[in-house]
This record gives sequence, C-alpha cells and structure tokens, in this order.
Amino acid sequence: VGLIVTGHMYVHPTGKAHPEMTGIYSDDLLPGLTRLADTIHAAGGLAAAQINHGGLKNDAESVPEALAPSAIQEAEFISRPSRALTADEIEMLVDAYAQAARRARQAGFDAVQIHAAHGYLISQFLSPAVNQRTDDWGGSFEKRLNFLRAVVRAVRAQVGAGYPVFVKLGMMDGIDGGLTLED
Repeated sequence: VGLIVTGHMYVHPTGKAHPEMTGIYSDDLLPGLTRLADTIHAAGGLAAAQINHGGLKNDAESVPEALAPSAIQEAEFISRPSRALTADEIEMLVDAYAQAARRARQAGFDAVQIHAAHGYLISQFLSPAVNQRTDDWGGSFEKRLNFLRAVVRAVRAQVGAGYPVFVKLGMMDGIDGGLTLED
C-alpha cells in the first residue's frame, strides 16, 4: 500500500455525517489523531487525513440541524430539510477545513485530502440542484466553485507549500439538475 487515506473526518461539530465518524475539529483530538498516524507509520505506511463536512447529509442522530448551501426542504436526494448557511457560517467553515488540515499535519499525517464528492458539503456547493444561492457562493458554475477554492486556499495557507494536499472530487452528483460531466 502506497498511502492510506483515512475515512472522512469531520472538520466542525455541525458536519458529523454519522455517529461513527472521526472528528478532527478540535486540538483536544490531537493525541488520538497522532496515535493513528504513528500506528500507520510504525507499520511502514504513509497516511493522509481525509477532511469533510456532511452538510445536509448529516443524520439527525449526529447533528440536530442539517446545514447546506441553500435551504432544501424537499428533494429525492435528502432525508431531512436543511437550513441555508449564512455568509459568516461559510467563512467559519472555510477556516474549520483549514484548521483541520493544520491538525492533520501537526498529528503527523503525511498529506491531507479534501473530500469534495459523494454529496457532502463541498459537493453540495458545486451542485446547481443543491446550491441555489444568488450571492458570491452560488449561481454560475464559477461562483459555485468559490467554496472549494476558498477551502483549498485556506488549507494551503495553514499547511504550507511543501505539504501534499489533494481533493477527492465527484464529477457528477447523479441527481436531476445536478452536477454534470460538462460542468
């Protein structure tokens, strides 16, 4: 195995997609994250921490309120209604990704992977079916890319130029009116 990529770790308490999901949202979690990276290294492996926020895909058992780029009340692809993130909350979540990446590096992970697929928050920003915003965070394809761009820039600023950062990108979201290969 050349590289072990962890399961997705939530970057903020509002982003826990399921009860078993590992957190990377607080410095208090560094001892456990460090043990994980050290264990992989002790076996001769390299490790990347995958960082994520569930957005509207958080189950009610994990997070009481589903957050998304837009308020989605009914759709075939959701299990419960979501509330639209405010502009301030969006900025806070960009920083949460950056701080999670900092923690990954501090804990000894060899790289960080930003999860932007499978209908989670970044994927929701990319999808015209989910992102119905009319501000700088939505509308045109270029504006729908702004959240991912901001996350990547903030992550890079936290971990430095020499640290590997990659993005798990979903090319289509498989929903009517959603992200397509042409996008």
